[in-house]
Amino acid sequence: MAFFVDDQADALWKLHHADPDHEMYLSFLQGPINDFLTREVAPRAAANDAEEVFDVDLFRTLGELGFMALSFPAEYGGAEACFSFYNAGLESLAKADAGFALGVGIHGTMAEGISRYGSEALRNKYVNDLISGKLLGAFALSEAGSGSDAKSMKTSWRRDPETGGYLLDGTKYWITNGMSADLFFVMARGEDGRISAFVVEKGWKGTFETNKIQDKMGVRSSNTAELIFEDYHVPADCLVGEEGRGFNYAMHMLNSGRITIASWSVGIATGALEKLLKYAHEREMFGKLLKDLDNVKRECAEMAVEIAASRGLAYDAAFFKTQGRDIIKKAAMAKFKASEVAVRVSERAIQLAGGYGYVQDSRIERHLRDALLARIGEGANEVLSCVVIPRSLYKEFERQGPPPLW
Repeated sequence: MAFFVDDQADALWKLHHADPDHEMYLSFLQGPINDFLTREVAPRAAANDAEEVFDVDLFRTLGELGFMALSFPAEYGGAEACFSFYNAGLESLAKADAGFALGVGIHGTMAEGISRYGSEALRNKYVNDLISGKLLGAFALSEAGSGSDAKSMKTSWRRDPETGGYLLDGTKYWITNGMSADLFFVMARGEDGRISAFVVEKGWKGTFETNKIQDKMGVRSSNTAELIFEDYHVPADCLVGEEGRGFNYAMHMLNSGRITIASWSVGIATGALEKLLKYAHEREMFGKLLKDLDNVKRECAEMAVEIAASRGLAYDAAFFKTQGRDIIKKAAMAKFKASEVAVRVSERAIQLAGGYGYVQDSRIERHLRDALLARIGEGANEVLSCVVIPRSLYKEFERQGPPPLW
């Protein structure tokens, strides 16, 4: 099967058929990107998962193809496509190799942070190299004691009295791309308690160590690291935006990241379903092919419906992001729904495939291991369902006011 499928094209057509560049972007996803995934990414996925390898060479090639530049401004070498085209491509990438796709997605969030909030000098210095794949980025927000509760971070910054720059101290944890990245978007707390953001390179004065987090259950073809800073010197012009505004930037970046994770989850679910369908067309049971058993037909239909619904939420949220609309609720809903669907579909695909689905040779079990991270990353689903979505829902209801009883 193709890695970019007709259902994706239909979902994009709904949003963009009036866009004169729609066919150009669609052809890019159906042609060069689909071919790249078929020839280069998918054949290496199982080995990279087993060996815990993030393939930097593949990342560079993807950048050269122009994928990561899709939704960025033309002035930095971008194609100015709607974010939904990028998300459609990331869905296909996750279907081929979710671990690799996660690294690409986090890189994109980091690059957008610089493009949106960095000074003109920072944008000119870094954005083109990031979106062309010459540089690999990491987003350093989480710590061992502050994941969903990001405001409780301990990593700190203080002024360097000698240079007027900044000194970083502390430890970041669960940092995707941390071992391979050339550039880091780091959040740290000032003496006044407010959080600021910095663009950080390796090799500056002071201590900056990276330690690989080993033996992850899933997304093993992305690398995840601990970052340690001790009196690490950061130039003054590497502050992103304004001092004390970093947490606001991070929350806006997470909104984009949630849309990305939603499409990523759809790719995982689709991969699991398609592998089940392949097996169901080959396996005989009770004198029939597995695909012809009523419970298999019903469950495959339910999976397809849930995948389509998740895709619609993800692409719609991406569309509204490009339009400059408030996407807090849309992004959270898309990520929550799609991540739960990815877990459900992957689990049921294993169950219906029986013992075959449980072993690595089926290549189905990897999708469940990968999908479980989607519930946690970019805001745990418990936080989204108990805080973010209800807060937006109540705010919207109270703003509009209740209608008269009918």
